[in-house]
Amino acid sequence: MVTFKMVTVLVLLALGVWIPATAEGCNPDPGPGPDATSRAMVEAWLRELMGDEAPPAPPKIVPVESDALRRVFPKDRFYAVRFMRYPRAFKPPRPLRMENLVRVRPGGKVFRVPSLNDLKRELSAALKGVDEARARDAVLAAIRLAEEFFQDGGYTFSVPESRVAVTRQSGVLIATAEARVVKGGEGAIAVTLRIDPSGEVTLEAGEVEGQNVRPDVRLR
Repeated sequence: MVTFKMVTVLVLLALGVWIPATAEGCNPDPGPGPDATSRAMVEAWLRELMGDEAPPAPPKIVPVESDALRRVFPKDRFYAVRFMRYPRAFKPPRPLRMENLVRVRPGGKVFRVPSLNDLKRELSAALKGVDEARARDAVLAAIRLAEEFFQDGGYTFSVPESRVAVTRQSGVLIATAEARVVKGGEGAIAVTLRIDPSGEVTLEAGEVEGQNVRPDVRLR
């Protein structure tokens, strides 16, 4: 059944009259989402740190993402901030380095995770009390973030299904994962989470023995 309202809309369209997006039956503009907002926060944070020291090319701001990472940190966003290395390296002002892992917390707090040891402390606090059902996501989220401390933008990592495991030994929950370089070089890194019966978490992360992460010199 054609209603008066439908006829009115059709006439307006025929006359080329713009109908606001908030009209009935239309979806209003949702505005910037959490990813756009958090990226803008990182850009503002960088401008404040950089001051007048403008690099010859703007740093790359790359989302650090995975399904597991979103499930473990649903309200946080992580980014890699990488400064130009080629053809001429730019040394950013302290505390920034050539490659940086940045975390955006709820409420707009932006900070850099300075080192792998700092990441271990961040994760140990965030994952306290993880149970067996969540341990797999926890270790996959941990290794996705750990990759950034061996990354210069040229590597592609992959985590084979066969290299992810969750076991329990003497009451201690142990989750392990291994990420291998599949493009841009060679090597592998591994993460081990240990959750004791009290819920305390310890984390180990680093290169797999004998499989140091190295670039393929033909590609650099």
